[in-house]
Amino acid sequence: MDRQPILFNPFPQEISMSRLFTAVLLFLSVSVVSAQETKDWNQWKGPKSDNHSFCTGLIDSIPEGGPKLLWQVDTLGGGFSNLCFSGDQIFTLGDFGDKCFVLALDRKTGKENWRTPIGRSGGNAGHNGPFGTPACDGETVYVMSQFAEFAALDVKNGNIRWQKNTERELGGRRMAGWSFSMSPLLDGDKIILPIGGDGGTLAAFDKSGNLLWRSEELKDAAAYTSAVPVEIGGVRQYLLLTGQSIVAISAADGKILWGANFPGRTAVCSDPVLVGDVVMASCGYGVGAVFYRITKEGDTFKAFDFNGDQSLQSHHGGIVAVGDHCYFMSNSRRIICVEAKTGKMVWENQGVGKGSMVFADGKLFLRSESGDGTVAMIEATPTGYKELGRFDQPDRSDRNSWTYPLIVDGKLFLRDQGLLLCYDVKK
Repeated sequence: MDRQPILFNPFPQEISMSRLFTAVLLFLSVSVVSAQETKDWNQWKGPKSDNHSFCTGLIDSIPEGGPKLLWQVDTLGGGFSNLCFSGDQIFTLGDFGDKCFVLALDRKTGKENWRTPIGRSGGNAGHNGPFGTPACDGETVYVMSQFAEFAALDVKNGNIRWQKNTERELGGRRMAGWSFSMSPLLDGDKIILPIGGDGGTLAAFDKSGNLLWRSEELKDAAAYTSAVPVEIGGVRQYLLLTGQSIVAISAADGKILWGANFPGRTAVCSDPVLVGDVVMASCGYGVGAVFYRITKEGDTFKAFDFNGDQSLQSHHGGIVAVGDHCYFMSNSRRIICVEAKTGKMVWENQGVGKGSMVFADGKLFLRSESGDGTVAMIEATPTGYKELGRFDQPDRSDRNSWTYPLIVDGKLFLRDQGLLLCYDVKK
């Protein structure tokens, strides 16, 4: 049975709570919105920000010893930034010496085309290097460094078109002691970026770098999460999880549409996901998951907290929604399947331990963050854990492999600090 609707107030007292949360009984259609009409993996978690690859015709099982290695390069520098694919290039970030660089690689070979410095290298709490993933619209690549350098570069030659420091120039603020880790989201003609701070946690920019709006009602420090574009009841909005709140921000003007308190701890890293009319949000460090049913009547939204489970902790690896279920690799070093409409665990398995995953062609590709960096392929099904083979990553670094695996162009891409491996996973 649903609990009473959640009311929360991380905002100034003059904000009208009745405007934010009023009675709701009717749920309308809910669906994920494509940030870009593209079939390229052009930003963090892909064009729809759902960590779903559009590749089909993939192998039915992983052969012994692993799939065929097509190429590998060890030229990406230090860091955990993931890959952005656009045209004939791959974009990422990496530390070299005392600077953080944006890199463009040849899509077919991994050979470097250009690199451009955008700020200093390093990090916080012993985890050096950039974490954010570039976004690209085909002409410009947009990036965020670990020290809040937000920049736009020409895809052809890496020339900087504009650059600003969101911490120094806009009063941005992050939680805890790690680096800025958010990734820019392309949504039509806007770039959406959580920057944190008293001016508003979430910011929208045009492609010339001009500020369009900030979520002035929400002033939380930014977590290590990014905005997730969705449509609820016909209204485009951005889900955002911070160290204090789970909110939905109007894409039109940055106003809060609905929200609830979510007291995260230490480092909030996994983006929330939408399944039907349910939003799942989760954090490690003993926090666990909370499930919210979102309803709408007229122009008003409301969030009902109907289940919470401290054991369902998603730390770095994110949550992938497939059908009516959510999959994630938990702090308990197991992969877990949860039914979204009830918030209940369906199954769990040791899998490859703690790590991250990507969905492709009815399967989940799992990557262990530690040890041998084991990769396994399983069926994405609520009927149970069904493994279809595994292999160990060669040439492992001595760092945790927090960079998610990717399936693009029928290939599996694994980044491990400066190393990038490209495997053929087509039938």
